[in-house]
Amino acid sequence: MSTPRALALKVLGVSGERVEGGDEKHSQDFLMVNGPSFATPGPDGFLRNFRVLATTTEKAPGAKAALSKVLRGVEHTLEKIGGGSGSIKQMGGQPQVHPLGETFFSQVPYLYGRYIAKFSLAPVSSNLVELDGQEVGDSPDAQREAVHHAISTLDSPAEWELRVQLCRDVEKMPVEDASIEWPQSISPFVAVARVVVERQAGWDGENSQQLEDRIAFSPWHALAAHRPLGAINRARRIVMAASRRFRSEFNRCPIHEPTGV
Repeated sequence: MSTPRALALKVLGVSGERVEGGDEKHSQDFLMVNGPSFATPGPDGFLRNFRVLATTTEKAPGAKAALSKVLRGVEHTLEKIGGGSGSIKQMGGQPQVHPLGETFFSQVPYLYGRYIAKFSLAPVSSNLVELDGQEVGDSPDAQREAVHHAISTLDSPAEWELRVQLCRDVEKMPVEDASIEWPQSISPFVAVARVVVERQAGWDGENSQQLEDRIAFSPWHALAAHRPLGAINRARRIVMAASRRFRSEFNRCPIHEPTGV
């Protein structure tokens, strides 16, 4: 079953006042999913996803048991902030289409200076737009293979727009209910930056694994001006910190904030 796909973007060398308690000092992370709204209003769905992860991870049995123990502690903490049980919308069944042709959304809100906003990353160059809806097959690594092929054979730079949608009506564009898509008829997304990628080798098994073991993403790797808002983001703060500690200990590989590419 194909489930929602996520994107993480880490901006390095960022200066300014940070959110309190963050474990990175000079980066700004953006976490997005290929859909405009979260599957459930609050952290109950977020908690359910981690329960599923604890029972379906492909890691060795010892790793699964260790992760399950970590997640039980996380669950206990989340329940204290309102992440109890409830009906959850089922995720899955999405077509296997090319991820570089998709638009990604933060789904949950953040501060945007004096304002509240959601973010989006949308493909705009023709070599990305033409990939929209393109099927990539049923291989277990189909998504990775498609991205690797596209990036390693670019004839011209691939470009995405980073877009911002400002909250203009807190009743119709709520902060705490992540399941409600903010209407673009009230506040359309506006482009504020571009992400440009030149042709490059892309994914490499050994080097990619080394990088992945040493890096972590969190919406709380952030400037105070882009503070994460809402219950989902508050839950993420707990879960992602626990995940970071678990990965570092299990992989025996300290996770550090990167200083360069």
